[in-house]
Amino acid sequence: MSGGNWNYINDSAASEILGYHIYVGYGLNSDRHEKNYRMVVRENPLGDPEISALVYDVFCLIHSYDWAESGDTDFDVYQKDVAIFKNRWFKRARVDRIKEMIDISTDKLKEELYTAFGFQPESSSEL
Repeated sequence: MSGGNWNYINDSAASEILGYHIYVGYGLNSDRHEKNYRMVVRENPLGDPEISALVYDVFCLIHSYDWAESGDTDFDVYQKDVAIFKNRWFKRARVDRIKEMIDISTDKLKEELYTAFGFQPESSSEL
């Protein structure tokens, strides 16, 4: 793989802006993307979980476009990512996205409280 037309600039900017090394090339439909999405919401690097998640997904979409445009992946992979992105951010009700982000954030609080009181989290696989 060549690194796309922009030679990893998008990936580097995502890491710098989101405040830690985060990979944006998993594809928006992958389990790894979902794990990173949850991490971004929990860590909230931009001071607003909704904005942090949106920026993460935009970087992932840019990565998908960049690699499709350069020929590193098929253009249909990018089109699938576009459809997932639009469904999440344009078609899904905002209240549903916010409820999801609240649940993700309270999972983090729950994990921290279990740890503070010396208990194992109920389900660390979801956190």
